Amino acid sequence: MSFDADVIVVGGGLGGLSAAITAAKEGLSVIVLERGDYSGAKNVSGGRMYIHALQKLIPDALERAPLERPITKETFEFYCSNDRKLSFSFEEKGKKNSYSILRAKFDRWLASEAENLGVLISYSTLVTNAQRETGGINLETNRGNLRAPLVIDASGVTSVVFRYLGLRKFTPDKWMLGAKEIIKTDVNLPEDEGEVRTIVAAVKGVKGGGFVYTNKDTLSVGMAVTFDSLPKSEVPAKDLVEAFREKLGIEGEILEYSAHAIPYFGYRNLPPLYDNNLIAVGDSAGFLINDGFTIRGMDLAIGSGMIAGLAAKKLKEINDYTKTDVYYQMLKESFVLRHLELAYNRFSVINDPRTLVSYPEVLCNVLTDMFTVTEERKPLMEVALQRLKEKDISLTKALMDLMRASK
Repeated sequence: MSFDADVIVVGGGLGGLSAAITAAKEGLSVIVLERGDYSGAKNVSGGRMYIHALQKLIPDALERAPLERPITKETFEFYCSNDRKLSFSFEEKGKKNSYSILRAKFDRWLASEAENLGVLISYSTLVTNAQRETGGINLETNRGNLRAPLVIDASGVTSVVFRYLGLRKFTPDKWMLGAKEIIKTDVNLPEDEGEVRTIVAAVKGVKGGGFVYTNKDTLSVGMAVTFDSLPKSEVPAKDLVEAFREKLGIEGEILEYSAHAIPYFGYRNLPPLYDNNLIAVGDSAGFLINDGFTIRGMDLAIGSGMIAGLAAKKLKEINDYTKTDVYYQMLKESFVLRHLELAYNRFSVINDPRTLVSYPEVLCNVLTDMFTVTEERKPLMEVALQRLKEKDISLTKALMDLMRASK
């Protein structure tokens, strides 16, 4: 069987381009198939990148990449019933650990970095089927067939190559709907400062939350909610972001709207990550972390893409592209799977209805009681226990949840 390249990457997002860049640096021939008119055209992301993986991929990226603002302030907001809201912030000026980005700009830049290394990127190319053939995989596209001994699936949560080969089954509880608007507005912050607002229960009924990220002269405003909770939402799915933005009182010209499915597996529920001649990276592998403090996908996509590129080199050296378990072994030694495993306890706590619904309501009720002065004044612990009991939560259960979240 003749091949068109050492590696074909399906998807020109962060994971796919990182894999392509790494493989090209290792001397492999690489073709990237991107269904959009350009890289970033089909990507939907909240817009925050933790930059440690990017700096490893491209050491001088902070000087050259089209980043928006360093995130120096974290704000968390919980909406309760009766027009009550609990919020708190943490500010750390001068911090440059994460940045807001606009994927349409950033991915095009990263694609140019790949092309400068000799990577061939075929845009407006849709994979319509995949079949195994002797020694590799044949990809059918709207532009003809392409063959490679190794395919890296970076096509997003739909994992098209794995799906065409019968290696994936999907259920609504493992997917989230991500929807986002880019709003033109004045950002009243110094250029070296940025804020992330994480907002829970602004739209009732849905399981998930919203976000607001400050860019240079725009805001990224959006929500990520589980598919299986959408029927319970107080507003239709198509109106989620608009209702969320209006609730927050954010006004301005809407420059962009996008919606996309994103993974929501958790470490213990990850789908198959590899098969003979096939590797999954980024969203295709289900790599997303929500641990209550951080929501991460982009650094995991870049990290897993780099590992896939290095694994491709090893597979070529041993001349056996069926030994893709080498990719999994490398993942286990990296931050990708270690961080996913570390986050799983908090991930499971967050998924419990008590965490995002009952506990914020209990806390708001306790604060209401404490800030309301009447003739009858009770001790704080007595008030807290009473409010927990109203939600059918024992003190023991609350303490157990706290312990799980702190692991």
